[in-house]
Amino acid sequence: MVKKDQKNKKVLRKIKKKWFKVVTPDYLNSIELGEVAAYEPASLPGRTICIPLKEITGSPRDSMSKIKLRITEVRGETCSVEPEELSVQNAQVGRSDRRAKEKIITIVDETTKDKQKIRIKVYILLNNPVIRAVKTALDSATRNFVSNYINKREAKDVFVTSTPKNIANKLKDELKTIYPAYVIVWKIKKMK
Repeated sequence: MVKKDQKNKKVLRKIKKKWFKVVTPDYLNSIELGEVAAYEPASLPGRTICIPLKEITGSPRDSMSKIKLRITEVRGETCSVEPEELSVQNAQVGRSDRRAKEKIITIVDETTKDKQKIRIKVYILLNNPVIRAVKTALDSATRNFVSNYINKREAKDVFVTSTPKNIANKLKDELKTIYPAYVIVWKIKKMK
């Protein structure tokens, strides 16, 4: 029994891995991200790749954000990917919330126009302590804004690289009427 396993491993080692190019979809500018090695192209779909958002946008401001991509299809020697998660690294969030006196984390699960479930995690920072009624008002306003934002768009429009900044800026302006706050869109994730 042991000899058969050793023979199978030797056979696998004799076959060389092939390199496949990874290309983003059109709405992420069709950028070639690099290459992935595999014995067979059939083993690639479902594999995930996590890279800094800076590689797609080219902006140094996005170096603390990451994007997680899932390989969906292999054509010849190129792999097409779909975004699965946009997130800000925990270290960046930790640096941002040091001075804040109050912190509110709001998680919203909603479906897009094309029936894709998406979860958005929003982090609201306040400079002064506030009463519970203000926190509740900020939380409900955030939930309403984010769910309206997601319901009006398709999944590919939600995973555009500028979405976290757009949501944060518009939400910050909307929350000014209740209480001035600093907003970070921590994660945007596709749910299964």
